Amino acid sequence: MKRDNSIIREHMENDIFKAGVKPGSPTTQIEVKMLLCHLLSALGQPINFDRLYAALSGQGLVNYFELAYILDKLLETGHISHKGEPPGEYTATALGARAGKEFEKNLPLTVREKSLHACQLLLAQERRLAQVEITQTPRESGGFDLELALPSEEGQLVSVRVFAPTAQDCENLRRRFLNAPLTVYKGILALLTGDEEVLGKVFTKEKPLF
Repeated sequence: MKRDNSIIREHMENDIFKAGVKPGSPTTQIEVKMLLCHLLSALGQPINFDRLYAALSGQGLVNYFELAYILDKLLETGHISHKGEPPGEYTATALGARAGKEFEKNLPLTVREKSLHACQLLLAQERRLAQVEITQTPRESGGFDLELALPSEEGQLVSVRVFAPTAQDCENLRRRFLNAPLTVYKGILALLTGDEEVLGKVFTKEKPLF
């Protein structure tokens, strides 16, 4: 029996584009186009391919080949623009923003929310990592010296070095500092100054990012 190579090729391409995509995610090129137009418009800031891929693939919404292909198609139709040297950054054009608004209801709310939250979280994490300095140095006798610093334009606001017996302890301390650097700073300042009023306001809720 003679094989229909066009059908085989279609199935192969479909497998490539859908590998790693979770059930309930966009399943057609049109749906992925609608998602990207909505997302890039709602995000309100440019984002490059690597960050976009990391955020969306982490939620199982698209895979690498599908994302790259659809972004190229949206560039061709003028729904998005691309600025800067590779990897560059994508943003929705006025045409893309209108399309995203018009067709967003065709996508499940959970898909829209997951994609936007994933991108916002990733960008917020990168901003936080740029705001702090963390150095982990192993000791010959075992354990680690962990230095946590919060720099500013005028110099470091605070820098503290602590001993961590294990790599897991380092990770726990690092994560805590990344999630609440201002709380750590205010706590140290309050304890050193003995300011009871400041102490009572130290544990303001900082949104966990890690």
